[in-house]
Amino acid sequence: MKMRTSLRALFLLLGLISFLAVGCGTFEVGVEPLTTLEPALETQPAQVDTLPSATPPPTAEITPTETSLPKTPPPDVPDLVSIGHLAPFASAEIGLLNLENGQLTVEPSPVDYGILWDYSPLSGKLAYSSEFFHPSVSNNLAVSDLWVYDYQSGTEQKWLDDNVLRAAWAPDGEHITAAVYNPDTEQTDLVLLSGPDQVELLAECASTVFSWSPDGNILAYINALLWLNLGVDESCLGTYLVTFPDGISGGEWEKSRVSDFKGLEFGGSHEGDRPLWALDQNALLYPDSPFWVVPLDGSPAFVPQTPDNEEPMNLPRPFGSLWAPHLNQLVGNVESGPG
Repeated sequence: MKMRTSLRALFLLLGLISFLAVGCGTFEVGVEPLTTLEPALETQPAQVDTLPSATPPPTAEITPTETSLPKTPPPDVPDLVSIGHLAPFASAEIGLLNLENGQLTVEPSPVDYGILWDYSPLSGKLAYSSEFFHPSVSNNLAVSDLWVYDYQSGTEQKWLDDNVLRAAWAPDGEHITAAVYNPDTEQTDLVLLSGPDQVELLAECASTVFSWSPDGNILAYINALLWLNLGVDESCLGTYLVTFPDGISGGEWEKSRVSDFKGLEFGGSHEGDRPLWALDQNALLYPDSPFWVVPLDGSPAFVPQTPDNEEPMNLPRPFGSLWAPHLNQLVGNVESGPG
């Protein structure tokens, strides 16, 4: 829903990064046949400390499970379209992208917002901030608040006052996943919200890089760098899975680490990055230059190579990405900026 440019200009920003996993075969490295997720290592309400750095990553193999998510959206709510991680930097005066009868149109925003965090068509709820980013008190980080507008009731509520780094709807459309700066620890907490100030801590020493599995039962997040210059301890680095065995509303969750990134170097990061789920390869894709494959069986992460096993592919770093599983293709937005 980034509206700084015309629709034509927005689509011109999209670049295609095609990686045919079958042809290159690199997605098959260290990947076993899909079975089920191994038991995780930490269970609520235990303290969600990170694993000791000497502990080897556990094996975690993912297979799609039956989802309890809503099948159809409620009536009379728009199907608003997000087109990349820079979508929050928009203007309420321009409007929102709405997909109706196969056509993209621009409609007025029902609220004035500084940042458009996310929209859930399953619940017809819009997550946004009342003002643009401002510096945090203790670390000069870019943070804001969190509000929710309900298209069905026409009402808005404040869910968090401040220190929100990133917010996105959980797959059920009723809970919000948020990366929140903790001024006491000077780290990023990953939390799950179910209403105003109804906050459940999922992980400390986390990051803004997170995404939900397609079935809505597993939340993945990645610590690959010293995020936002917060001085993240080395023991926090890695790829983590937060599993909800009875669904998001079940009240129970388990956390495990599937890689620790020791010795790996990354080209950079952006606050809106998110790992992409490649279920057929039992892996996550992490955007870099060009990107990393993070196997979920505990095997080391790797950068894909050309079919001739030459140097890593010379592709630009995607600012936002989508994974097309039926094509084995990664589609990326390779340009960015206020223009």
